[in-house]
Amino acid sequence: MPPITLNRRAIAYLGGAFLFILLLSGAVTNHVRPDLIQKNIPEKWRTTTQAPKTEPEPPREPFQEEIFPLAQAGKVPQINPKNIAKDDKHATPLLIGFTRNWYLLEQAVVSYLAAGWPADQIIVIDNSGVMDSNLRGLLSPRNPWYLNHTRLDLLGVSVKRTPTLLTFAQLQNFFINFAIEHDWSYYFWSHMDVVVIPKEYESPYKGFYERTLECVRATVGSKEKWALKFFAYDWLTMVNVEAMKDVGAWDTQIPYYLTDCDMYERLYMKNYTAGNWDAGHIYDVATHLSDLAVLFPAEGENNALDTQRFRDLRSQLERMMKEKVENKNGRNTWQATQDGGKGEPFWRNPKGFEKAIQFWIEKGRELFKMKWNYSECDLRRAGRHDGSEWTW
Repeated sequence: MPPITLNRRAIAYLGGAFLFILLLSGAVTNHVRPDLIQKNIPEKWRTTTQAPKTEPEPPREPFQEEIFPLAQAGKVPQINPKNIAKDDKHATPLLIGFTRNWYLLEQAVVSYLAAGWPADQIIVIDNSGVMDSNLRGLLSPRNPWYLNHTRLDLLGVSVKRTPTLLTFAQLQNFFINFAIEHDWSYYFWSHMDVVVIPKEYESPYKGFYERTLECVRATVGSKEKWALKFFAYDWLTMVNVEAMKDVGAWDTQIPYYLTDCDMYERLYMKNYTAGNWDAGHIYDVATHLSDLAVLFPAEGENNALDTQRFRDLRSQLERMMKEKVENKNGRNTWQATQDGGKGEPFWRNPKGFEKAIQFWIEKGRELFKMKWNYSECDLRRAGRHDGSEWTW
């Protein structure tokens, strides 16, 4: 075979190509200057458009490391004095269950505080299933089951841990038992993916918490055979402990969806009532505000109501709720968004965790149908009554 020969022009092309690749890659040295790379790029490969003078805004991450910088600095804003209720004689214990997504939990808690709910009446129920890992600060913020005890302490909110990871129905029974242990005749519970704000545009003005107290005053001691008071369905709910005990509490064999249908229908079958009450706006959201300070009066607003800040906040929350409702992948996709913390104590694969929950949701639906021989929520309309379960 004759030797391979290259003419000078081929050698020049090969050498230039080698130099170009070397300069672009930066794999050999970390000291390649951008201006040198630009100088050696062939003219036909260069961009003809100038770079923008300002950098484009980086894409908004679904979960920032910090969404309440003032609290991080130890400077929690003051609530509007008009949101402080005059009547504080009635206890209003509020239980907020937490399993994953600290950011939405903190947002919910802070919104209740800004709306006037006393911090010492709010108890976060840590149902993350990580034992004492959060208390000891062993998890990172990107871990789905991370909860910031230090922040809640600063806000004056207490935390109670469940002994292990509980399903929704089990958590509800934990609430009931917790109330019994504290000798409460009633309590409130709320979802952790909500934001509450008062109706500042109404006159005469009554704050969110003041309106809640009106419900307590009208309910406690009344002759009504009540079980529940709904504020925007069960996004916030006042619960009669004796009524829960009377019907045997929540059916833990129906762990998630339809367990509420089962519970509420059994209450109605025993002639308990569930009234509706309006305390203010309650938004069901899947994302968080960029800075929770917007929930409090801005500097100089003092006792002002229906400010531009409030109107902008209300519009933003309405957009956030609309986005959640219209999400084509489902309204609860936020539950499986975080995936950090691998290797930390009690870490679970978030996608696998979500798949497992979906599995038990479907099994719960099947069991509900087996129990009542009916698959929809309107059990009484379908002729079901107290004592007719499991008789088919």
